[in-house]
Amino acid sequence: MEVETPVPSPPLRTYKLTASSISYAKSTASSNIPPAAVLFKPCVSSRPTYILRDVSLSAYPSQILAIVGPSGAGKSTLLDILAARTCPTGGTLLLNSKPLNPSAYRKLSAYVPQHDACLPELTVSETFAFAARLLNPPTCEIPTIVESLMAELRLTHLAHTRLAHGLSGGERRRVSIGLCLLHDPAVLLLDEPTSGLDSNSAFKVMQTLRSITDSRHRTVILSIHQPSFKILSTIDNILLLSKGTVVHQGTLSSLEAFLLSNGFTVPPQLNALEYAMEILHQLHKNAKPADTDQPMLPPSPSNYNVEVVRYRSSRVHEIVVLYQRFWKIIFRTKQLLVTNTFQALGVGLVLGTIYVNIGFDKAGIEKRLGLFAFTLTFLLSSTTETLPIFINERPILLRETSSGVYRLSSYLVANTLVFLPYLLAIAIVYSISVYFLVGLCATWQAFAYFVLVIWVIVLMANSFVLFLSSVTPNYLAGTSLVTVLLAGFFLFSGYFISKDSLPKFWLGMHYFSMYKYALDALLINEYSCLISRCLIWYDENKTCMVTGRDVLDKRGLHERQRWTNVYILIGFFAFYRLLCLIVLLRRVSRSKK
Repeated sequence: MEVETPVPSPPLRTYKLTASSISYAKSTASSNIPPAAVLFKPCVSSRPTYILRDVSLSAYPSQILAIVGPSGAGKSTLLDILAARTCPTGGTLLLNSKPLNPSAYRKLSAYVPQHDACLPELTVSETFAFAARLLNPPTCEIPTIVESLMAELRLTHLAHTRLAHGLSGGERRRVSIGLCLLHDPAVLLLDEPTSGLDSNSAFKVMQTLRSITDSRHRTVILSIHQPSFKILSTIDNILLLSKGTVVHQGTLSSLEAFLLSNGFTVPPQLNALEYAMEILHQLHKNAKPADTDQPMLPPSPSNYNVEVVRYRSSRVHEIVVLYQRFWKIIFRTKQLLVTNTFQALGVGLVLGTIYVNIGFDKAGIEKRLGLFAFTLTFLLSSTTETLPIFINERPILLRETSSGVYRLSSYLVANTLVFLPYLLAIAIVYSISVYFLVGLCATWQAFAYFVLVIWVIVLMANSFVLFLSSVTPNYLAGTSLVTVLLAGFFLFSGYFISKDSLPKFWLGMHYFSMYKYALDALLINEYSCLISRCLIWYDENKTCMVTGRDVLDKRGLHERQRWTNVYILIGFFAFYRLLCLIVLLRRVSRSKK
């Protein structure tokens, strides 16, 4: 018996999007004026630079509206305004003839950016499945939803292919479209969905959009540079832009009639749009210019109220799904797993053989300090390998959280829960490889405390890198910032220069240094075992000059501070994650405006 593929039901309502007299302008910067002239220049406001002028359009359900024009025509700006990602400086947006509320509108619309942002280590089916689970439909329906979606996007044969390997540009673009369709949007907006694709892949993407428009009764708006004749066959209406103004809106046949009315005959070897693009400069001259001297009234503030986002899943459900997705990504990032494990094992064995049987004399005191200082340098700097992972995930995180798929706090909790056991394993591998070879304090309590401190150090470093990945624009800037800051923390840790020798205005940096508390914790753990043991003798083992307590006293340390330092390190771990949350919340709020 043949099983029919279930077709997703259309939205309860269809939506007509109308833009009336949309304008967008930016203030002109006087960059060519000498600095001295600026001081004596009278306060006269400069005329704004118009990117869009008096643009009006209507987009209907079950139709594809293509915004067409050359580079610099204002296509992307107009699409951002129609997606409620940018506020126009003039004009109004209407949804079913009512003023558009951006917050509510974003919940029933979806925006597909020009550049695909997906998690490369997941397969096509896993990408859709995790996204579907976060939207919290009944668990038994998820496989059906994913299979139906892949069939509609013509991706069934690629279900078990990872996004990083084996997918063409057009197939990755269809995956991006599919992720938006899981939200069941009534209005779908796409920024140049055919950009960078060959003609066959571009046509397949447009065929998919045509199918979605017809079967789901979507209102589809897209920007496109210069569509081919095959792609034009999938488009219902065209909005032709030139230098931010509308030259024509309508069907391809109405464009031909428009050209004839302006005295232009379409050559037989070209279609109407191709010919219009060739003579666009003349058409733009014939178009009636907008009166830019009139003041533009901004959209009514009442239309831009912020609504509370209602998430479809509970916080616990979000954390569970994101935790599973994180683990899958980390496990498949073999380079990170192998590199971290072999680094911890290799460096531990090398240090163990260098400082083997460290001894209990003056040289042993210096060696212990050197061993702990190098351990901190290695552990804190090795975590920069996760920086590219965090930076690559950031645009996906911002897209998913700004559209209300899950809470930002759920992401950070899931991230923390994944790295807790992972970094504990790294801490154990390093500790076992170095601790016993060197001959540090031979009690299980001291070893357990050593493992705990190493674990908290790598967690703190991971949190530090996560925070920097939320701030820096790219991997290169992030690496530079990590290097500079870690060097500064090490400089003020008290290893090179003691706290008492520091100028007073640098004392704050000493107490803010992560190295200080980690180094103090390791020293207290080691010398707590050697409190009464004499380390330096005078007069042939007759008079003891330095004991373990003396070493601690010289650095201003005491056994009672054993747990204080661990608590401070945990505080740094929580502090950097909190900073990361604040920065990302700011980024998400900016993306919603």
